[in-house]
Amino acid sequence: MGVINYLLELLFPPRCSLCGELMDAEKDKRCFCDRCRAVWEQEKQALCPGCRRDPRHCSCMPKYNKNRTADSFRSLVFYDSENVKKLIHKVKTERNAALDDLMAKELAAAVIKYNKIDNDSVLVYPQRSAKSIKKYGKDHAAQICRKVSELTGIPVFDGIKHKRGAEQKTLTAKERGPNAAHSYYIPDKYKNGIRGKRVIFIDDVVTTAATSVVSAALCKANGAKSFSVLSIARTT
Repeated sequence: MGVINYLLELLFPPRCSLCGELMDAEKDKRCFCDRCRAVWEQEKQALCPGCRRDPRHCSCMPKYNKNRTADSFRSLVFYDSENVKKLIHKVKTERNAALDDLMAKELAAAVIKYNKIDNDSVLVYPQRSAKSIKKYGKDHAAQICRKVSELTGIPVFDGIKHKRGAEQKTLTAKERGPNAAHSYYIPDKYKNGIRGKRVIFIDDVVTTAATSVVSAALCKANGAKSFSVLSIARTT
């Protein structure tokens, strides 16, 4: 198997996940080239125009969370630059193990740093629509959430399910709330599994926060102690 992987890397050498630059198949297992790694680190230091804090410490709440249904929002980066938008698109649509692993590793570190972790902690994610999974061949949120679980030891709660509805990205900000409320639910057989839990919601990007707030409402209605949101990116 090692020989096969070696030959595959020689035939299809790794490329930088951001700029596409060819990297050394024998030596380079990184997600980014040196230049793009520096760009990624700079993105993590960007300041919110409202509170003037970086993405991990930004205290601003999305407008859709005006009732504080979700207790907190943190992200690795802000969803403002073209570089970040390009990376999120790749997370959603491409099979890129190096990129997925890096995002999961950094999310896992943030989970441990910013959340109280005990036997009542669980990770959750918003299940993607069947149409989206069929189109891209994966549920990227589920994959990254499970990688975070492996790194942190926190179990995954698979109870937030997606039923038929429009894809959020195709809708206006005004339409996303009602659509999310219609699209997500917790089946009866899962409801006791969230009672008394500290929920950490893992997602790729938070824009209007409709999906995360609807998920928070579902979890708290079924007895969750708290609900915190951690995403790769979020809008300011």
